[in-house]
Amino acid sequence: MGIVSGWGEVLAHKLRSFLTLFGIVLGAAALVGMLGVVKGLLRGWETMIYETGGIERINILSRPPPEAQRELAKLSPGRTMNDVDAILAAVPLAQRVTAEVTIRDGGRLSYHGRAAWQNVRGVLPATFIMDRFAVAVGRTFGDLDLELQTQVVVLGQAVVDQLFPRGIDALDRVITINGQPFTVVGVLREYQSALGGGGGFSAKNQAVFIPLTTLQTLFRLDENVDILNVKVADVADIPIALEQISNVLTHTHRGIQDVRFETREDLLQRFEETRRSYVISLGGVAVIGLIVGGIGIMNVMLASINERVREIGVRRALGAKRHDILVQILAETLTLAIAGGVVGMVASIGLIKLLQKVVVEANRPELSPAALLIGVLFSGLVGVLAGLYPAICASRLPVVEALRSD
Repeated sequence: MGIVSGWGEVLAHKLRSFLTLFGIVLGAAALVGMLGVVKGLLRGWETMIYETGGIERINILSRPPPEAQRELAKLSPGRTMNDVDAILAAVPLAQRVTAEVTIRDGGRLSYHGRAAWQNVRGVLPATFIMDRFAVAVGRTFGDLDLELQTQVVVLGQAVVDQLFPRGIDALDRVITINGQPFTVVGVLREYQSALGGGGGFSAKNQAVFIPLTTLQTLFRLDENVDILNVKVADVADIPIALEQISNVLTHTHRGIQDVRFETREDLLQRFEETRRSYVISLGGVAVIGLIVGGIGIMNVMLASINERVREIGVRRALGAKRHDILVQILAETLTLAIAGGVVGMVASIGLIKLLQKVVVEANRPELSPAALLIGVLFSGLVGVLAGLYPAICASRLPVVEALRSD
C-alpha cells in the first residue's frame, strides 16, 4: 500500500518530479558514458599492443657493460645477425626472432620529382609477422630477397600518398632511396591511430622496408643491428626464455654483459594502472553527479514532508504504521531515482552514439549492457540513500501534532 501511495504522489506532481530527477539523469548518463569511453580507450590500447607484437615479445636492447668489463667491451661484437641465428638454434622457446637496421641519417625517397624523407628500415621477413604488418597489394620479402640482396621496397600508405600522384598505382614502380633504385613490391594497408592524432600504430603508415642485407650492403659499413626482438608462444614462457637467451648472448658476446631485456609485463602493469586511474577519476566525477542528484531528491522530499504533515497525521490516525510511512517516502525517492536512471540510460545511449561518430574507430566508445545495469543500480542506490533520512523523519512525526498542523 505504501509503495502504491508513493508512486501516486510522484505522478501527482509531474513537474516537480521531473526537475528532481534531472540531476540523477545527468549523473547516470555521465556514469554510463564514462564507462563506454574508458572501454573504448582501453580497447584501443589493447589493439595497439597487439598490432606492435603482442605481450609475448622480448626486446633485446644494448647497454654499457658493467664497470668491471669496461676495458674488455671491445671484445663483444654487439648485436648482430649471429645473435639471431644463435637464438633460433639454441632457444627452443623462441617462436620468432627479428632484427632491424636503419639508414642512420635517414633516407630520401624520390619518384619523378616528388620526394619524401623517411626512416628507412632494413628488416627480416619475420618482422612483418611479428609486428603484424599486412600488405594491401603486392607482397613482402622472402628469404631469397635476403640472400640475393634484392633492391625491393615495401611502403606504407602515407609514403605512397607522398610519392605518387593520385590514381597512380605504386606497385612495380621504381623509386630511389638515397640515389639507389628500388622496385616497389608491396604497399601496406592503411592503419588508424590507437590513441587519436598521429600516435599509436598509425606510424605504420610511414613505414619504408627494404631487405636487411640490402641495407647493410648499400648504406651501412658495420654489421650491427639496431633492433633485436624475440617472440615466444606464451607469456608464461618468458622467464625461462630470458634465461636461455641470456646464456646464448653471453656466449656470442664473449662474456661481455652489454645487453638488457625489456618485456611487456611493465607495459601491462602501466596499462592496469592507467585503467584504474581512468575509472577512479572519471567514475568519481560521474558519482559526484549522482550524489548531487541525490541531494536534490533529499531536499525536495524534506520540503514535501513539511507540506504533507497533516496528510501523514491522518494516515497514522487511520491505522497506518510507521513502516508504512517509511515505505511510502522511500518508494517516492526510489521511483524518482530509477526513473532518472532509466532516462539517463537513454541519454547515455545517445551520447555514446554521438561520440562513436566523431572518435576514431580504434578508440570508439562502446555501450555495454553491464554499464547500463550499473547505471540503473547506482541510481537506485542513490535514491534509497537520499530518501532514507526524509523517510525516517516522516515516520517519526507525532500523530497528534501532525493532525494539528495546517
